[in-house]
Order: sequence, then structure tokens, then C-alpha cells
Amino acid sequence: MAEVSGALFQWRNDEHETGCYGEGISRPRHGARVKDYTVMVYPLGGQPLKWYTRAESKAAAAKYAQNRWPGATVEVV
Repeated sequence: MAEVSGALFQWRNDEHETGCYGEGISRPRHGARVKDYTVMVYPLGGQPLKWYTRAESKAAAAKYAQNRWPGATVEVV
């Protein structure tokens, strides 16, 4: 076998492009009154996706999507 030195994979670590996760940031707080929402997420340079989530309001659902996919265009359906 050939000897391999260095990293086989080069991982990107762009702080401004990684999502922020946690209670109250990317999902509702425990015990909050929530409803089901469908959110269309259009990430930069990626395929659009449909995300089903539970949130307190439409604005909260949009905020949670923005925190998960920074820089993406978000539309609550």
C-alpha cells in the first residue's frame, strides 16, 4: 500500500456559513405552545428544500430556518 501523509479530507470551517443550533435558536423552547409550519428554504448555491417544523409563530419559524441555514432565502408557506 502507498503511504499517505496529510489529511485525506479537507473540511471547510466557515464560521459565518455554519448554522446556530439550540433551544430557542433553531427550535422552540421546551414547553412552548407551537404549531406546525412548512418552510421553503433556498440556500445559496444549493437546491431548494422543504422543511417541516414546529414553532410559536410564522416569524419564529422563519428565524429558526435562518439560524439553521445562514444566508438562505426563507419563505413560510
